[in-house]
Parts: sequence; structure tokens; C-alpha cells
Amino acid sequence: MPHAKSLRAIGQSLESLGIVAFVMEKNGRSYVVRSEDLPKISETATKPSTPMVLETSSPSSMRAHSFQEDGSVRYDPNYVSWLDAQGRRKRRKRFSAQSTGTARVSQLLRTLGKHLDQLEPHSFNISWNQDGICLEYESGDGQRFQEIFTVGKLRDLTVRSRFRRARRR
Repeated sequence: MPHAKSLRAIGQSLESLGIVAFVMEKNGRSYVVRSEDLPKISETATKPSTPMVLETSSPSSMRAHSFQEDGSVRYDPNYVSWLDAQGRRKRRKRFSAQSTGTARVSQLLRTLGKHLDQLEPHSFNISWNQDGICLEYESGDGQRFQEIFTVGKLRDLTVRSRFRRARRR
């Protein structure tokens, strides 16, 4: 699955959990997210009605698989595919796909994912907070790079890509 789709699905999950600052790393085929704002495992285990993914209850096996003992959330390919399917279903119910705000973490992560799809990094790490986004990645030949984005710059890139998609239709 392309990074753009994966990161949007993960972003929707983070939005439903109320996470606004996090660190995400690509760990093999999985993504690992750490944040001080993540609910503790004991809290999620004792509250079955906790809004998990896209404000719907996820199967207990998915919940157990995603929240790790170290307090991080692991998004393996199967879980990301499940999140993506949930997101598609939710977006289909919306009146217009264009009604989604460009300031949403999921949309901004999708834009960053498109950028990563073009770079084709071997591994990467994203540090996200309200002030900006730091993307560190390693290319296939082992070179390390770092890029800093403001939320405004990512928002502009999101709007620009939407405009290009609208002109193609």
C-alpha cells in the first residue's frame, strides 16, 4: 500500500484518539507511533466503549494488536488496510469529498505520504507537533536526509494536489 494511503488511515486513527503531537517511524513493514497523548493500555482495556478507530469500536484483536506494552501504537499492514477500509466507508457517506478540511492531520499526513512515495525511502521518521513537521529519511543507498515542513506549507501542498486532481477529471 502506498505511504499516502497508509499515512492518511493512520492520521484518521490519530484524529479519533485526539492525538496532535507524535513521532512516527517506519519499522520494517509496520509504522510505530509514540505520543505522550496516547491513552494507556490499562485505560483502553477497561473501557470497551473507548473511541478507537474512526469513532467505531474495533475488534478486540485489532485493539490488542495495535496498542503495545511500551505505550506506543503499532500499525501493521493488515491493521492499516482495515483502517483504510473504515475510512473509505466513512468518506463515501460524506456529502462531498471536498468538504474535508485541509488542516486535518489525516489530510496533511496523506500529502506527506505522497512526498514519501516519490522519494521511495528505505526508512523514515516523522516528528509532528503544532509548530511543524520534521521528516528524516534514509534513501536506498544509505544516505540520510532531513526536511522541515510547516503546517502551512503542507496545507499549501495539499490544496495544490487537490487542484491538480480536480483539473484531471
